[in-house]
Amino acid sequence: MENTHLIPKRELQISLRNTTFAGAAGIFFFMIVQNGPIPLMLENLGAGGIAIGLTATLFQLGLLIQIPAAFFTERLASRKLFWATTTITARAALVVPGIYLLLFPHQQSASIWLTVATIGFFSFLAQTSMPSWHSWMADLIPDSMRASFWSKRQGIVLVAAAVSVALTGWFLDLFPETTVAGFGWLLIFASVMGMLDVVIHWYVAEPTPVPPNRTLSVAKRILQPLKSRDFRCFTFAMCIWFFAIGVFAPFLNVYLKTTFGITYTHLSTIQLTGMFSSVVASFIGGRLINQMGLRTYGLAMVLAAPVFSVVWFFLDGGATGMLPILGTVPQPVMILCISSLIGGGVYAAVGMLQLNLLSALAPSEGRTMAMAVHWSLIGILSSAGPIAGGWIKDYFAVNPIDLILYGGTRFSYFHVLLILHGLLTWLVMLPFLFGIQKKDGEWPLKQAVVDIFVLTPLRSVRNAYNFNLAASSVALNTVKGTANATGKIAAKAAKETGTIALRAMKETVEAASRAGKESVEKAKQKQEKKTPR
Repeated sequence: MENTHLIPKRELQISLRNTTFAGAAGIFFFMIVQNGPIPLMLENLGAGGIAIGLTATLFQLGLLIQIPAAFFTERLASRKLFWATTTITARAALVVPGIYLLLFPHQQSASIWLTVATIGFFSFLAQTSMPSWHSWMADLIPDSMRASFWSKRQGIVLVAAAVSVALTGWFLDLFPETTVAGFGWLLIFASVMGMLDVVIHWYVAEPTPVPPNRTLSVAKRILQPLKSRDFRCFTFAMCIWFFAIGVFAPFLNVYLKTTFGITYTHLSTIQLTGMFSSVVASFIGGRLINQMGLRTYGLAMVLAAPVFSVVWFFLDGGATGMLPILGTVPQPVMILCISSLIGGGVYAAVGMLQLNLLSALAPSEGRTMAMAVHWSLIGILSSAGPIAGGWIKDYFAVNPIDLILYGGTRFSYFHVLLILHGLLTWLVMLPFLFGIQKKDGEWPLKQAVVDIFVLTPLRSVRNAYNFNLAASSVALNTVKGTANATGKIAAKAAKETGTIALRAMKETVEAASRAGKESVEKAKQKQEKKTPR
């Protein structure tokens, strides 16, 4: 059931535009608080793997509050007011550890636990209203616009994310590595941008939600969304995905920084390359989804994602490479940038798959509860991922494996995490996605993989070639036309010049003839004067 027909078309367009701009502002908050800077800051402060993993775990554990919060929010007249109040409070809290780092830079232990505690507070408070936001967006966006809207919105948000990463890396490199002042200012800036996201969202229309069936018991209302086989398989698949991502993602930048000594600017470059790919994938994702089907598109991307982890086993910290603009860079930076040109888009596509499938499979009746159940189950399972990754990191720090990889780098905890990520994705997540019912007209998986990763790149090369060929033809025709025009002008000019020259010559001859006659006449007259009569 769709409620957006109650919203005038003009107001709907403004609302969709505003939520896109709000997301672009809010991504600065998430890229700083839930991305690389926090683990790097904690590593700088001397935190261990467990503490670093705990920050990511708290984000996932915060999802558990969504089910009890859903019972409360379903009774509210406005989802927007509740979401705005809780979210702006949660994001404002991140100012506290930022200010503390600036005022007490040497209180390292206190800074670590204050940061962890603040992230925990933010996670639990913000997650109380996340089902409301997802339900609000699902009611707002018409089914006919869903795939194209989310792909465009994600593309714009990822452009903002790329700007955020670039500015973050540049900003942190302005400070000495022994100080944490840069991280303090980043937390304050993130908090401000997060609150700006909420302010802009205030100007997004809210459709009237479909009232839930309150005659059911609490247990039945919680379990009711899972009775749908498609929704159940999709939810369990995303649980495995977030667990598999959480195992290695919090330690990615830490591994590169500690193993290869890569600068913040180089770390940002790797992320920017992946985000460029993500932006492209987001804008073309909507077309591919409409062409081959959402389920098939998602299966193809999930199948391909772990393949891009292979490059991590061939990094060489002693070698260098070349990149445009940056020039000479460490070989790991070059290799990971090249890999991210495609890999970043694949991982972003899985995120877009979730946004689309969650809206499509969640029932309209009790949608807020369905969203809460989905995210809570993700939180229960995925929260263990970063802790498991942190435990593996600490274990290998004490018990290293004496194995040198092809590029000369020692086999480490991070390679174990990547292997675990791939096995979970292929052996557990994929079967759940296959459990989602295939719709009529969807492509076979093999055809989709060939089209996305073979035919689409070839078509892109062909289109680029045709474009260059067309541009060359236009340029050649322009040159020919110019030459012809120039020739005609030159011929005309030559003709006119010749005519002018002949006329000038004729006039010169006539003038010379007249001058000669005058000279002869003068000579005769002079001779006549000299001759006596």
